[in-house]
Amino acid sequence: MNAARAFRCHAWAYCAGVGALIAANWFTGGLWWSFWPLAAWSVAFAVHYLIHKAGTVDESWAEERAADLHSKSYDASHIDRIAGDHGGKTADREKK
Repeated sequence: MNAARAFRCHAWAYCAGVGALIAANWFTGGLWWSFWPLAAWSVAFAVHYLIHKAGTVDESWAEERAADLHSKSYDASHIDRIAGDHGGKTADREKK
């Protein structure tokens, strides 16, 4: 099973489990006894998500993200100056 499929399976199991725990808690009434299992599972799911996202980052993703942020920047000249100081490529230099 690849990482993307494992994460999808975990996401579906998480959603079903959370729904079942909340429904069981609601039907039994009383205090929120399901809080701690939900909290622990949420932390485990968040860690799995972060590991999954970290595994999908590569050089092309980083370049696309940097270009996207640069295009949306209100102070692009400042970013160009910093990149120029460090010998990096900028959108203005690539046009020339």
